[in-house]
Amino acid sequence: MRRALNIAMPLIMLGIFVLAIWYTAFRLHIHFDTVSFWIYQTIVAAVVIGTFALFIVTMKFPNWFVRTMNLLGGYTLMFLAYLGITLGIAHIALLLWDIPLLLSGVAALVVAFAITLTGVVLGNMFIVRETKIKIPNLKNELSVMQISDAHIGLLYGKKYLSKIVDATNSKNPDFVVITGDLTETKAALEQGVLNSLANFNAPAFFVEGNHDNYTGIENVLKKMDEQNIRVLRNEVAKTHGIQLIGLDYLKADNETYDMHPSENKNTVKSVLSEIKLKKDIPVVLISHSPSGVKYAAAAGVDLMVSGHTHKGQIFPFSIFAKLIFPFYGGLYQHENTQVFVSSGAGGIFARMRLGSFNEINLLKLIPDEQLA
Repeated sequence: MRRALNIAMPLIMLGIFVLAIWYTAFRLHIHFDTVSFWIYQTIVAAVVIGTFALFIVTMKFPNWFVRTMNLLGGYTLMFLAYLGITLGIAHIALLLWDIPLLLSGVAALVVAFAITLTGVVLGNMFIVRETKIKIPNLKNELSVMQISDAHIGLLYGKKYLSKIVDATNSKNPDFVVITGDLTETKAALEQGVLNSLANFNAPAFFVEGNHDNYTGIENVLKKMDEQNIRVLRNEVAKTHGIQLIGLDYLKADNETYDMHPSENKNTVKSVLSEIKLKKDIPVVLISHSPSGVKYAAAAGVDLMVSGHTHKGQIFPFSIFAKLIFPFYGGLYQHENTQVFVSSGAGGIFARMRLGSFNEINLLKLIPDEQLA
């Protein structure tokens, strides 16, 4: 079943992309019949294929020029995606009303550009989102800043990370948790890019994400050590009156389907079954992906803190994200375990947000009896 899904999902996505390329080119030809359909199709296909090719090249050769072209390619790709949607709406409108082809085509272009521009603006900023969470057996209120999915190195760089650190310090958290995908490419490991991490005014803990593995996990962990960030690798740290578990990037178990499967032989199930926890002391689990929640609940975890989903990042991909991830974004309750999923501080493919925000998360952990 898992093998069939691993084959089927890419094929379905490829089919959608091919259909979208054809339809967008076809409708452009209908509205603006100045050049042949094949020219439109070639242009659209070149942009789509070229953007994905640039992404692959950037992962291996993350120089300034290629990264810039990748950034512009991502914007163009999303513009074409929204243009396909607005042309589809125009197509429906033409079936219902007598609207000039040129006018409806221009309207589709303008609206697609406005949507893309909005996404670009939102993608170049982040917010600090505060969430109150009641924790049984907690003695004193704790303030924890979660930073997830910053994806430094491709679309986001040194200045963006420095702003995140400054915003974190301004909130005076008791400690910081970095829940994976801090890095995106080897560009994040260049001299000085991650240095601002040493400026946290509170203890900081790190767990890896799948993209940190793509970057080169041993080099990423070395950088964390250089910045005095404590790495948790399938282990427990006692801090501020809680038991803090940190997991490597793991699949839930060997049966559950995962779109981004880990090659690690360990699983959330196997690791949590081996960790010894003290009773009556709150347990917080940090793990990049919100997978294996049922095993966290079985282990007695009070709060699981994750990222990975990006909350879909960009509409309409957020629709698919909701279908893929049962814990999609925000605070959930599963049996006696609460699950908090951040939409992330950065993004992938395009430096854009629509339908979600780049965010770092101030988690106010409050003793059960104090939360009204």
